[in-house]
Amino acid sequence: METRLNHYIHQHIPITKALGCTIKLATRDKVVVMAPFSNNINHQSTVFGGSLHAVATLACWGLLYANFIDRLETMSIVVNHSEISYLKPITKDFDAIALRPEQANWEKFERMIDRKGKGRIEMDSVIYEDGMLAVAYKGAFVVSERGIVVPT
Repeated sequence: METRLNHYIHQHIPITKALGCTIKLATRDKVVVMAPFSNNINHQSTVFGGSLHAVATLACWGLLYANFIDRLETMSIVVNHSEISYLKPITKDFDAIALRPEQANWEKFERMIDRKGKGRIEMDSVIYEDGMLAVAYKGAFVVSERGIVVPT
């Protein structure tokens, strides 16, 4: 799964190459995206906030990709809304970790897709440095059949 997802993001989401993103783990329950410090350094010698936001978003998006991999020809995955808290500066290579939402929320999301052709779900990802939470991300994502208009 990691090889397929790495190939897809580098081919279809060009910023992932510039950020140096690598999918370290991709399952239906967890996605881990690594990005190197050297590609994302800012003028303060820490990781640029925009890079952290992009990689955190990618972890959640990747988790949806892993779950809908068999339907990607007909499905679209987009972020609808996001917010992020920067709690601690990052000063080295970092991993964004996304876990599958609670089962009840996930099942409701899947039922919406089956009934209406689209569904919306909130997802979280986190980035730690030295065992301490450094970044907390929350995003709302919409998965829809191609041709279904996604609300903005």
